[in-house]
Amino acid sequence: MIVLEKINAAAINFVSDFINDNWLEQEDYIWKYQNIGYSQVKNPANVFRGFFVDDQNAKCCYCCRNIFNNTTTELEHIIPSAKSELADFKPYYDLSVILRENVIPQSVFENSDTEILSPPFPHHIAYQNIVASCNGRTFESSENFTCCNRERKDDFVPPFNVMPESIEYLLDGTIVYLNDLENREYFSILNLDKEILNKIRRLWFLFSKSELTLENVLDDTILLKEKLVNYAIANSVTVAEDIKLLETFSNINLWDTFKEYSFFFEYYKSQI
Repeated sequence: MIVLEKINAAAINFVSDFINDNWLEQEDYIWKYQNIGYSQVKNPANVFRGFFVDDQNAKCCYCCRNIFNNTTTELEHIIPSAKSELADFKPYYDLSVILRENVIPQSVFENSDTEILSPPFPHHIAYQNIVASCNGRTFESSENFTCCNRERKDDFVPPFNVMPESIEYLLDGTIVYLNDLENREYFSILNLDKEILNKIRRLWFLFSKSELTLENVLDDTILLKEKLVNYAIANSVTVAEDIKLLETFSNINLWDTFKEYSFFFEYYKSQI
């Protein structure tokens, strides 16, 4: 998961200016907010989406796969846009100061009789409530599952992206929620606990223990089998188990997919 501070001034100003520009005079000199929905704020799409891709260093908010500022990347509401009651927001507020201080229900904001010049802003368009996700289709054919935003839908998942020190990736590639170590439900909702993803993270851990740089690992001029055996499996203390990674990632398609998760090289480097 990508953990974010949500302090991008350009993005904050973009949303604020959008809201201010749509405080409009109606009939009988009454002023109201008008056309401040998600479909309006995200135009132009490449500009709005770009704020979140840049914030996240071009990594998916959930699985940490490489993402790009194009239509393969989807924007995800941390508090789902389908939620409308303050009672639905409380579980998120309880876990994140960022959400509690910056996000309110869209309907509450839109019905304001006075102009609001600073957060909290409506959850459909609040910068602090939006993150960028991959489209979840990486393994749709070969492994027959999707993940991330495509799987989560409107289910409750703790707002990990704005909860510092809430999750940890173990050396075997599995994820744990530090507030509830036995609870695997949230990772199952997102499909982040699938075996292939655990294997990808495990292999990145093994490479992180080698003398290779990230550039070396990604360099396809080095023979793949040599790289896997000499610089990954060689660092294993459970060779009988990890040798299975050689068979899995000798498949060039899965190797190419593995490279898209390079986030975990530096993550595990920082844990050693």
